[in-house]
Amino acid sequence: MFSETLLPWLARETLQTRMNERLSTTDAQVAVDSSPGFLFMLGQVQQMHAVAHQAKVGNVYFREISLSGENMRLNVGDLLQAGKVALKSADKLVLKGVVDEENLQEALTRKLDKVENVQVSITPERVSVTANTKLLGRIVDIELEGNIIEDSGSLYFQMTHLAFKNSRIGTAKLGELFGNIQLAPPGRLPMGLQISDVQQTDGAVVITAARDNVE
Repeated sequence: MFSETLLPWLARETLQTRMNERLSTTDAQVAVDSSPGFLFMLGQVQQMHAVAHQAKVGNVYFREISLSGENMRLNVGDLLQAGKVALKSADKLVLKGVVDEENLQEALTRKLDKVENVQVSITPERVSVTANTKLLGRIVDIELEGNIIEDSGSLYFQMTHLAFKNSRIGTAKLGELFGNIQLAPPGRLPMGLQISDVQQTDGAVVITAARDNVE
């Protein structure tokens, strides 16, 4: 009874708590399975699936994050005592995350100093951003274009176009006033996962993360 009922419950609740802490959310849901159940005592999880909503990674909230793992081997001591999920290895571990236009709008509003009324549109070809700010004593409109990219483990809004409307400045040279905007630094995903792919779709950005299987 202990190994088949209480151990799976303890593993699920502990992983759920750790994910909530790591992703600054409160609704992470985790399902785990190992047979026989005593494998949980050895830190072996044969199947895991987790979902979290409005999960924070760096400076941006993800509308949804899902995490799937197979044949995971965990450090039980760290899991129960150190407040973290210490993954030793896994045959498969993949994370999918979705950042929608509202999520990106909130992140850019926080990152861009003295910029207001930020609006974001995401398509497969580009991310378009409009906003306004006070410049040289008057309100001017800003147009930004770019893409969401991964670089050295970080997630960035990479700017490709910057223009000012209603201003004598006209179109500014790239990087003259704004540089690439970091949305999430390395090492912020759970279980040592690293971003491996970024795809823009209509209305959202889909991020995939994985981990090398190293003991």
